[in-house]
Amino acid sequence: MKKTKERKLTKNILAIILSAVFFASAISTAVFAVEDSSSDTETTTSGSVVDESSESSGESSGSSNDSTDPSDESSNPSDGSSEPSSDSTEPSSDSTQTTPETPTTPEENSLVGTAFTADNYKYVIKSDDTVTLKGFDKKVPLSTVKVKNNVTYNGVKYRVTKIGSGAFKGKSGIKKVVLSQNVTDIGKQSFRQCKNLTKVRIKANAEIIRKGAFRDCTKLKTINITSPVLKQIRENAFKNINSGATVNVMNKSVKTLVKAVVSSKVTVNLM
Repeated sequence: MKKTKERKLTKNILAIILSAVFFASAISTAVFAVEDSSSDTETTTSGSVVDESSESSGESSGSSNDSTDPSDESSNPSDGSSEPSSDSTEPSSDSTQTTPETPTTPEENSLVGTAFTADNYKYVIKSDDTVTLKGFDKKVPLSTVKVKNNVTYNGVKYRVTKIGSGAFKGKSGIKKVVLSQNVTDIGKQSFRQCKNLTKVRIKANAEIIRKGAFRDCTKLKTINITSPVLKQIRENAFKNINSGATVNVMNKSVKTLVKAVVSSKVTVNLM
């Protein structure tokens, strides 16, 4: 009986001891676990601190690098600062280039349309080197119209190439007309109704005798046309000239032109 009680007591004591050992072991394990977790936390914290410091240092270094870029650009005049200056100099170089002058036509620099008087006649400038004869100077009517090859105005020589329309119309004092070799165009009604006109000489380069040029020159008896290049005689150019008039021409083509516009009573001869 006593032994049984001692065994039970021993078992209880062993159980208590075992429980105490187990409890102590559990406490020790818990303590180690807490220490491990705290160390992990510290490691993580320190790691994050390290990462943050490295990031901050990286950002600061990056910002320092970024901040140094403008200084590099500003400190290096051969990069960006020189390019604008070269661009800015290009317009100035263009602006200094000589712009070619636009060619001008002769009329822009001439006295075309200017009227003047020379040697008892009136003229109008037709081009840079030609004039049209417009008639007498009002003060000096002449019996003979002798057209010159050239006239001079303000030091410039002009060829007399045309007799203007109506230039001598109705001038009854005219008896003779001699047209120079530069005259190519005998204008419309230029000598119409010159009632005392008896003789006309038309020289080498006349190309056209316009409408009514010698119409109603009733005393006109002799017409010498020495131009071989006459191409046109307009209607009524010799209407109502003297019925016994004679026209002398240089070639057959001119003869044909004259015969087409004069009365059948007018004689047309080859020189």
